[in-house]
Amino acid sequence: MESIGAKLSAARTEKGVSIEQAARDTHIAKRFIEAMEQEDFEQFPGEAYLLGFLRNYSGYLGLSSEEVVSLYHNIRLQEQPAPIDELLDRKPQTGVLRRGLIIGAIVVAVGAVVALFVTGVIPLPQRSAGGGGSDQVAMEADAPIELQDQFVERRFSEGDRVAVPVDGDQALLEFLSIGERVSVGSEAGIVQIGVGEERVLDLTGEGSGDVRLVVRQIYADEDPAAVVVRIDRVVNGQGLAENESTATMTDQDVANLGLGMTNDPDRERQPQAIAEFPTLQEYFIEADFRGLTMFRWQVDDQEREERYLQNGDRVRTSVRDVVRIWASNAGNVRLRVAGNPVELGDQGEVAAAVIRWREQEDGNWALELLPMY
Repeated sequence: MESIGAKLSAARTEKGVSIEQAARDTHIAKRFIEAMEQEDFEQFPGEAYLLGFLRNYSGYLGLSSEEVVSLYHNIRLQEQPAPIDELLDRKPQTGVLRRGLIIGAIVVAVGAVVALFVTGVIPLPQRSAGGGGSDQVAMEADAPIELQDQFVERRFSEGDRVAVPVDGDQALLEFLSIGERVSVGSEAGIVQIGVGEERVLDLTGEGSGDVRLVVRQIYADEDPAAVVVRIDRVVNGQGLAENESTATMTDQDVANLGLGMTNDPDRERQPQAIAEFPTLQEYFIEADFRGLTMFRWQVDDQEREERYLQNGDRVRTSVRDVVRIWASNAGNVRLRVAGNPVELGDQGEVAAAVIRWREQEDGNWALELLPMY
């Protein structure tokens, strides 16, 4: 059986990336990357988080995340030997007389116990007025909070879990730790969120945001520590709440970036907000293709590249400032920018766009996608 750790380590070495650089690029803690490459799976808080990390890290290394996850499941199956002793009937054959004696003894014993209950020698357990004992209370306390509405905003403590309906199933979020920042775990991995920040999580791994978390306030000094978080499960393809507005495009944007203009209202599109960071930084764009597509991209001041891509192909490149992209069939492209899913266009649509930084009024920097005409 192929080793997961060896496969990940070899792919990272071939990519020419150190563990420290991989941790910075993927936002996965160094100790978890080392644990995956050493197959020390006990270091993870749960299998759901491990699977999320395996998907993220293998995708970053250019490996098939589904193949890596399947390999993990196969290894787990091999680690669990078949219960041969339980499957084989090793009990000696007994005669009819002996079997009858055993059955008769059981009947006598059951009758004696029933008589003890009937005569009151052994009292029957009393049911509490609330209809449930301490075991039921403990079970209810451990049950996750179900997100039944479109959003919820409330106070959470460490260990609280939220069940989010996704595609007819439930995905779990867990508040792992609360300090200056809040650690939230899910099958998408573990994210760190500070006050006023938000994260869009892809819980299904299908390339689109499933839930958005916004941290309102952190009470790290309280005992127990708590956090007030808004959780939205209605997000669009850009990972934004449906009622959230995006930035408008200025004439200077059009002039500086060569975006062009259109007189057709049906073709006009507004900028898409992608993500926000406290400082300018290098980021990655990843494009996975689901069908034959002509794809062009130009990063910063480098030469433009152009290629025909087929189903299963991937383009991944780092960007410091601006990237221009063009696709002959936008619906075939699953685009991620700085780890966030971005909708480029519909099936059969020719799409062109510029992704650039824009400084916010609060001093932060926002990545946004601007349409080209």
